[in-house]
Amino acid sequence: MVMLPPDDADDHLFGVLDAVDVPIVVRSTGRLRRPSEVQWKSAVDPWTALGQLPGDGVYLATTTWRQILQAATGVGRDLAPWLRKTPWLAVNEFIARVAPLQAYLCMKDVPGPEHAAGRRLFVSAVYQHGTERSAHSAFGYHLGMTMAQWACVGMSGLGNTRHIEAGGPNGNQGFLNASLRLPDLWGTHPSPRLPWLVEAKAGRHLGEGRLKDGKVQLNGGSDLMTVPHRQVLCGTSLPHRKRWEDDHLFMTIDTTSIAAPPVVGGSALSPLGPAPDGAEEQIAEDVEALLVVARSQLLAYQAIAFGAVEDLRLVPVSKARSARFRAPTGSLTPVEHDEPTRQIRHRLRSESVTSEAVLRSRGDAGDFIAARLPGTGIHLGMSRRLFAACAALHQAQSEMPVSEPLFPPDTVRTRHRVDDEEREEHSRATRRAYYEQEEERGPHLRARIHREFVQADAQSWSDLLSGRHVEVPLGDPEEGGLLEGTTAETYLAIERTEPVLGNSERR
Repeated sequence: MVMLPPDDADDHLFGVLDAVDVPIVVRSTGRLRRPSEVQWKSAVDPWTALGQLPGDGVYLATTTWRQILQAATGVGRDLAPWLRKTPWLAVNEFIARVAPLQAYLCMKDVPGPEHAAGRRLFVSAVYQHGTERSAHSAFGYHLGMTMAQWACVGMSGLGNTRHIEAGGPNGNQGFLNASLRLPDLWGTHPSPRLPWLVEAKAGRHLGEGRLKDGKVQLNGGSDLMTVPHRQVLCGTSLPHRKRWEDDHLFMTIDTTSIAAPPVVGGSALSPLGPAPDGAEEQIAEDVEALLVVARSQLLAYQAIAFGAVEDLRLVPVSKARSARFRAPTGSLTPVEHDEPTRQIRHRLRSESVTSEAVLRSRGDAGDFIAARLPGTGIHLGMSRRLFAACAALHQAQSEMPVSEPLFPPDTVRTRHRVDDEEREEHSRATRRAYYEQEEERGPHLRARIHREFVQADAQSWSDLLSGRHVEVPLGDPEEGGLLEGTTAETYLAIERTEPVLGNSERR
């Protein structure tokens, strides 16, 4: 399990080069008004509830741009029904998730308390002057989902989320009903072990109207739930048009605990069952957690295994990944503060170790596969055993027969709205057919993924990569301009020339 640092530990994580502060107003009062400017601009208290959502208050959460980009790559519509047949397009999906953030956000210095990074997120001149209203709306969706994932999973310890279109907790088919107004995401928090329903809202000068709309969607999800759960409404507010150079991004998190519904007909309604929390530290013992994590990393696997990625390589890391301290900046541990990994790498470089075989002979060293997503400045990777589990999941999905056409037939339409509605209905039908097939294969699917996971250490990377040969680079990633981060099973790095960070360093 992830350990928390001792109370007297030196807090030196905020010196990382991509550190950034995000003001967050946490509320459980049910009053969905926009906070006053004085309230969110004067945030000073650090986010001290590591792996938990703190109590009501105004916080200045210091995180890393790496952590926010990890959230961007890990949240969105489930594309499994389509990418099982076109997995090389996973790279395109990553670009679609990350590019809006890189195009429309920038960092600026903002004075803050001593513990803070002293930088915050603003919109760029490209967002303000170079985009039209429809582009602002699309960006609001991407940003809202990203910041909700960052706040809930990265900072508050929620397990991996799933888009509500893939079904709700316990496989509740009611969440697939397109006629209902439902929240965006759901996940399960390990402590206490409760499902969270998460709705994301974002936009300029976000206020009461949009937040109340999000509350309606959360209530629609709660109407389908049969167990205690938590509603989490994440609002991300961008500056008003007249204040775009002076005001920075801030968040509101409105949370409500929902009790179990009353007993009906003398017996309790169906329990939630074995809800997966998605904690990477538990995947060796919990098959449900393994399946959740494999699903969450399937895009990364498809990009590495099939996509036009660059700089494919092995990344040495300490084997003590599951016993790491949880960083105050989020679930992603900056490698520059992962001393066991730094020591292992220094020793490997001094001995000129580049081969997989020699690396595997070192008892304290593990190896992740990693590659660069072209045009993004982002590198993604994962452990050997997670890669094998994702490969098994992808193979099982690709073997499912296509009972619905993956793509709607080409037709000539004179009205775009009609075309969009028909396309969306076709998408829902495809998803429903796919999820029904996956559910039918549930026990076999879980057994297959678990088998490949536990047998992965007996395979070489050449076996897992269909004959491709990979080595350990001799160079020091830090000297090469990479800012790296790891979880127990995954890897993400950004280049210092990554647009938002690079622009910040040139200011």
